Amino acid sequence: MRRAVTVVLAGWILGTVLAEGLQQVAASAAVLLALVLFFRKTLSLEPDVRAYVRASVALTVWQLLSPALALMTGVAERWPRTARYGQALDTVAGAAVASIGTVGVPWALLAALMAGGWLLASAVGLFQHFVLWNWEPPAFLKLNLSRLHENFGTEQEPRYAAGGFLFHRLRFSHGAIAMLGPALSVLARGRVAWHRVLAGAVVGALLLVPYAAFARAALLTGFAVCVLALLLLSHGTPRKVGLAVAAVLAALVVVTPAWRERMGKAVENLFGGERTLAMSVGWRLVKEHPLLGVGFGNHKPAALATQSETGITDLLATDSHNLWLTTWAETGLVGLGLLLSVHLLLARALVRRHRAGSLAATGALLSFGGFHILSLVHYLPFHPSVHLSFALIWGLGLCSGSER
Repeated sequence: MRRAVTVVLAGWILGTVLAEGLQQVAASAAVLLALVLFFRKTLSLEPDVRAYVRASVALTVWQLLSPALALMTGVAERWPRTARYGQALDTVAGAAVASIGTVGVPWALLAALMAGGWLLASAVGLFQHFVLWNWEPPAFLKLNLSRLHENFGTEQEPRYAAGGFLFHRLRFSHGAIAMLGPALSVLARGRVAWHRVLAGAVVGALLLVPYAAFARAALLTGFAVCVLALLLLSHGTPRKVGLAVAAVLAALVVVTPAWRERMGKAVENLFGGERTLAMSVGWRLVKEHPLLGVGFGNHKPAALATQSETGITDLLATDSHNLWLTTWAETGLVGLGLLLSVHLLLARALVRRHRAGSLAATGALLSFGGFHILSLVHYLPFHPSVHLSFALIWGLGLCSGSER
């Protein structure tokens, strides 16, 4: 069992860099291993972790049932797409990691894979940022490289949106924010000098990812998480140096023409642009179906049904561009309450372990903060790779042994 857990967690951490499919396979295996431990009656969880696991399972069950209720009440006309419906299992992924982690976590292996993988991915992303990516992947991978060819700069100085090995700028940049917390925790609280140096390099690489990907919300979230870590975990000279570096990086964004244009469009997008339209349609769905919602995975068809009145586009109809609003629209007040319970119980369990000296819990708390900042303008569970990256870090934060 311990070897199986090692393979699953190692595959999962590699998947955060290489491929969403690898993460999904690892997450499914983690759920199966957790069920094996449960039915063997060898699963021993502390009370606060057990409460989080039960809430996660309850939310997953409700997400699985809600489309059937929407069909029965006439709110929906058909079942949601299989790929979208299957994302309900991502909800229980963090609980699965916390459960199988009781067998033992290969901390050094996971740290090495995470550091090496994201340093390499950031280097690839930087290349993609400056150089037009002409390599065509095999057709069976079904990768869309069109966003890698989009020029955010000028004809004289082209700048392209990096996608790393995922070839998708949002999956790439949002996944980096999930990994930022653990790197910052080692940088601030690591006991070995070279560990802190390596963690500092990884932090720099992870901040470079959203910069190279032209991901506005991710870059601002990365800065916010770094400043939070410096204020809470560092003191004296290290804090001053860290804040000075953050200020220099912020200045670099300001003086870059392509980034100035992106930031200018961000204000327009939030106040009267695409996100405003998506959120307004989400509120409309909430008002029409407040208690049970339109069914998990049914946001898009329900939103498109209002197209003649709202003008919502096929792309914007996918979700409400906000975690809580999308959850309320799809799963109603019941789902919203369960989601709130899951995150409150997770935060409580992580805070207790952070105070006890767990580096993994400290990193998970920082990633948890980054997740909720990003979730104000993105429905992060829409991309399984992003949701599973955060779930992995949260689940590991509930495991013991990282303080060593």
